[in-house]
Amino acid sequence: MAESVTATSLSSTAGKDPGIDDMLAHLELREDELDDVVIAIDEVKEFQMDARWLAIGKVHTRRSFSAEALFGKMKAIWNLSRDPICREAGENLFIFQMHCLGDWKKVVHQGPWTFRGWALLIEDYDGKVDPEKITFSGLHIWAQIHGIPELYRRPVVIDDLARRVGKVKEVQMSPKLFFEGNYVRLCVMIDVRKPLMRFVSLAVEDEGRKRLAVKYEKIPFFCKRCGLLGHNHEECEDGAWEPKDQQYGDWMLAVRRNHAQTVEPRRFVPREPTRGGFGGRGGVNQSAKKRSSQDAALDNVEELKDSATSPEKPAPMDEDKGLKDSENSNARKQLEMQTSEEENTNTSSPGAGAGIEQGTPPPPPGYVNPRDRSKQRKTDTHDNDLATSAASLEEDRWAQ
Repeated sequence: MAESVTATSLSSTAGKDPGIDDMLAHLELREDELDDVVIAIDEVKEFQMDARWLAIGKVHTRRSFSAEALFGKMKAIWNLSRDPICREAGENLFIFQMHCLGDWKKVVHQGPWTFRGWALLIEDYDGKVDPEKITFSGLHIWAQIHGIPELYRRPVVIDDLARRVGKVKEVQMSPKLFFEGNYVRLCVMIDVRKPLMRFVSLAVEDEGRKRLAVKYEKIPFFCKRCGLLGHNHEECEDGAWEPKDQQYGDWMLAVRRNHAQTVEPRRFVPREPTRGGFGGRGGVNQSAKKRSSQDAALDNVEELKDSATSPEKPAPMDEDKGLKDSENSNARKQLEMQTSEEENTNTSSPGAGAGIEQGTPPPPPGYVNPRDRSKQRKTDTHDNDLATSAASLEEDRWAQ
């Protein structure tokens, strides 16, 4: 049987966890349980290089949630150059492995980060300490101190006021006013175990004390009764609180300014030519579209009504009478034209009218029937031949 060693003799090498110490007080370890895995110094340095960009996080809430939902949400919010390696390290404990310094700085120092409205507390992690022993107490957040008199708006005074809110990381004396009010902007680390600061006091000799309001930007959910992060007033004790019992509220939140919408000048935006060019077969000519009678308002009798006047045009009161007279005159003109056509047909010459069907209009002056023109051409040709033959006989006689 293997030799056993009492645990008390190993008290100097045992871990510092009280739970393990309590167990080692009455346990006897075997030799195979004391067989160590030795890590060389060079390997330790190599492992430390790989663990430079580690961070550990915890969601500051008592509610349950899915770790996969947290990982997916934070990857989308952080939008790092490379997706971090995420894993669970215990109950509501998560380890994030980044791949470069820029990603690590963004995750650890560019807060605050929230998940479903609750604060995500992030701490630097060296990879050696037990995650259960990490204390999550700080949250980087942007706060504002409103109403500081211009006379006392000095870096020394502002620094002292900012220290009342939290551990100062950055102070902006003249920030861009994206929020309402006249304020100084500060990035501080607040202690989540303490209530939020609502006011800071500025006391001036011979002028008395002046209360300066503190407002917060993008702050996670907090209790309106006790001012702590991690729960709301309905979850604080029994949750039955009257409005007068709420010592904190939405008036502590910074409000965004509503900038007036400026009208930008119209700019030419080139459009892509359609098939066949801008005005080709493929192009659509909006001005050449056919319009229906409704679009053209052809069914509007009032708009189509002729309202023009002239000395030769009948008055509007005699409009019906003028229409009847115009119809009678048109019929009279048609009758006269038919009569003149019949007279021209009856008085035309037989030669000129040969081959012309009855009822057709008379031929123009100087018109010659094609048949007569053909006969005339044949007769002229025959006379020319006779004249040519006679001239040739006379020349033969003179030649003899």
